[in-house]
Amino acid sequence: MKKLATVFVAIVALAFAACAKKATPDEVKKAYAKLVELQKAANPAPVVENPAVKINGDFAQKMQALQAAQNEAVKAVDAELAAAKEALPKAKGKKAEAANAAAAAKLDEEFAAKKGQAGAPFAPQFAGLNKAKADALKAAADAAAKAEADAKAQADKDQAAYTDKAVKDRTTKAKVDCQVKAAKLDEFNKCK
Repeated sequence: MKKLATVFVAIVALAFAACAKKATPDEVKKAYAKLVELQKAANPAPVVENPAVKINGDFAQKMQALQAAQNEAVKAVDAELAAAKEALPKAKGKKAEAANAAAAAKLDEEFAAKKGQAGAPFAPQFAGLNKAKADALKAAADAAAKAEADAKAQADKDQAAYTDKAVKDRTTKAKVDCQVKAAKLDEFNKCK
């Protein structure tokens, strides 16, 4: 008789278990979203430095070095101009002063052309640096976009796998409701 009672209780328990309301896929998705939220809170992702900041800093240093080299080349021409003006004979009288002023103006004109020639070789280098910087920024942006797309695809795949497993395991609505209400990851995992 005890055996019959035990079998009857087991059958009734199975009947109640079979009749327990099953969670819908949408409810399971909410539980998965809660799981992801709790996992992020329990294990925060490390802060990743924006690669654009590093690229801009690196190229700013290169630009400053190139600008300094260009300034040195122009300073050398300015020093040469100052020395040439000092070499002009000292004028006494209005005619001599006018001649000196004309000679100084001619020197200024000549050395302006020399300044242009001294700075000209740096223009392609500046253009090359700007292009390299733009290319590096674009590559960094493309890599970030690809990583984000890959992460989203993986998250979607993980969610689909979680939902499929929950449906196959016939997860109950009560368990899903418990999981959605959980405030910590431990509470989420204890839901039955």
